[in-house]
Amino acid sequence: MDVRKKKKVGVWLSVLAVLVPLIIQTTGILWAWETLGMTPLFLTLSILLLAIGIGVIAAAWKRIHEINGGEEDDLSQY
Repeated sequence: MDVRKKKKVGVWLSVLAVLVPLIIQTTGILWAWETLGMTPLFLTLSILLLAIGIGVIAAAWKRIHEINGGEEDDLSQY
């Protein structure tokens, strides 16, 4: 397997390791939201979890572009 492909797989696996628990937690929050009614706490937690998920995906996207661009290969020459 190509070194770049291994690095990409590692990035996406780490994204899954973060997003799967966030999705499970969000499902629990949505269940509590329906059961207990909408409160500012549930709304705040939902927005916070959404922001964390978007941040993780954005960081992974940037990392994939770095791997594709060969920036790491340039650094290893120094």
